Amino acid sequence: MRFNFTGLMLCVLLAAPAFAQNQTLRDSVPSIDVVRTRLHLTPEQEAKLRPMFQQREQQLYETRSKLQASASSSAQRDVMRAAKADAQAFNSQVESVLDASQKAGWRELRDETREKVKERYERQQETRP
Repeated sequence: MRFNFTGLMLCVLLAAPAFAQNQTLRDSVPSIDVVRTRLHLTPEQEAKLRPMFQQREQQLYETRSKLQASASSSAQRDVMRAAKADAQAFNSQVESVLDASQKAGWRELRDETREKVKERYERQQETRP
């Protein structure tokens, strides 16, 4: 099975110490404040998006807990599949609130976020014995 960004992100969450895990969770999705600033959201858009971002952060915490509780690789794959579906649903919800130019900006922001998480993961791997 080919691992995607979601799998990589979830591996990072499991591999990091508790404090770093919380920071990684927060960094795995751009904050609503960053989105508001970068995409020039209207107050109405922000009001619609804020609960989505709060729910997404909660989903990430729950996913981490489920992964840590998974006893088998099969169970972990199931959690990762569900996490991927959650991520796709979140992105669709966010994009449904944005206009065309904001969608392009959102995709750029997501790409930047993925790259940051990937870089953090690689740095952690370099420092491991």
